[in-house]
Amino acid sequence: MKYVMMFVLAMFVTPVLAQTMKEVWNTMPDSIMPLLSRNNRLDCVDYWEAGQQGDVKNRLEGKVAILFMNEDSLAVADTELSSYEMKLKRSAGGSVQKIFVRHNVKIGDVKDWTERVFSFDWQLLDEYAAPGDIFENSLMKGAEFF
Repeated sequence: MKYVMMFVLAMFVTPVLAQTMKEVWNTMPDSIMPLLSRNNRLDCVDYWEAGQQGDVKNRLEGKVAILFMNEDSLAVADTELSSYEMKLKRSAGGSVQKIFVRHNVKIGDVKDWTERVFSFDWQLLDEYAAPGDIFENSLMKGAEFF
């Protein structure tokens, strides 16, 4: 019985400890980025990993592209005037504690953004601003579509 409990516990803890940005992106609920389905996100990753510029369409038939992705951060353009940045904050043990999501928009000459903070299981936290401006060195500064 002791070994069964250890096995079950390991099954639940291991995925949380091993999360990369790719895994977080692929398991993200559609409600975070309403224009992209899970299949859109999986296609984007496939093209990114192949080093190709994919022809992935969002729900409004606009072009979607991953601009940057590593183990802890991601930048994606979901329309010509909208982009998202995501960054992971890890604990000292390496597990994902928080996911910071910044939505950048451009309306005319005005650029704006919203920031949200989620737990590793995508529950919205009470924090609405990134501490110490986690997006200070924004991946999107000077992006071509803006």
